[in-house]
Parts: sequence; structure tokens; C-alpha cells
Amino acid sequence: MRNFTEVKTETTMIIIGLDHRGIRTTKLEPSRHFYEDLIGLKSGHRPSALATSGYWLYAGKKPIIHLIEGSDDSTDAAKDRREELTNAGGQTHLALTVEGARDIVDRLKKASVPYWDRLFRNPIMYQVFIEDPNGLLIELIDRNPGDIAGPICKVVE
Repeated sequence: MRNFTEVKTETTMIIIGLDHRGIRTTKLEPSRHFYEDLIGLKSGHRPSALATSGYWLYAGKKPIIHLIEGSDDSTDAAKDRREELTNAGGQTHLALTVEGARDIVDRLKKASVPYWDRLFRNPIMYQVFIEDPNGLLIELIDRNPGDIAGPICKVVE
């Protein structure tokens, strides 16, 4: 394995944030419905010049999820579903900053989608963990959750 510390230099490049996550899937339509109907993203413009089928899903004016039709062992491999998501933060995952995360819990319950949530008191942060139809772990982070009514899986003081 190459030692990258040998090539590390001072740079003027600044990381602004996550641009998008591309997800190859053989479950294109269920994935689109998951991200649109449950998460609340909207399908939008996708360049017609792309050689694959798929969707670009937008948060406001920004396409943050690129669904790409096709097989990819990294997300579609056969595996046992997680019984609990209690150690979800340590798994490979996609984290989205959101507002009103508690609202999705009601939608998840109605759709019988398993989830796990926790509230941090310091710094204040409410997290909801779910899996998409491909087994990709999604973390929804609300850094300004306000008062949260109802049960929460875990509260971290």
C-alpha cells in the first residue's frame, strides 16, 4: 500500500461538504420511491448524455443522490438484514443534514420501515438511522431539533 504522507503538501483546496452519493442498484424504482416518498427528495434534471439509466434526486436545487441502474456488489450483495441499528454510526453510511427529522419517524412507522434514533444533548443533535432498499445505511442529522415529543431509542447526555 502506498504511503500518502510522502506526497502530502499544503494546498489551497478547501472541502466544502458532501456533493452527492452515487448508488448503483438493481432496485431502481424501489430506491427512487424510498428517497422521494420517505426521505423527501425530488427527482430532477439528469443529463441525457449519461450512458446509464437512473435518477438524480434533489434537495432543493442540488442533486445529492444519483441512482444508477446496474449491479454493484458493494450495495446489492446478499446479506442478512440488520436486526438493530444500534451501532449504525460505525457502519459505512451516507449522512444527510436535515431539518425536522422527527417528522420522518411518523412516515417510517406508517411504511413499516425499521429505524433507530438517538438524541445527543451536548452538542444538540437528533439522528435517525434507516436502510435504503439496497442495504445502504442512511443517517439523518438534525442539528436544531427543538422539542421532541414521543419515545426515542436512546438519549445521550
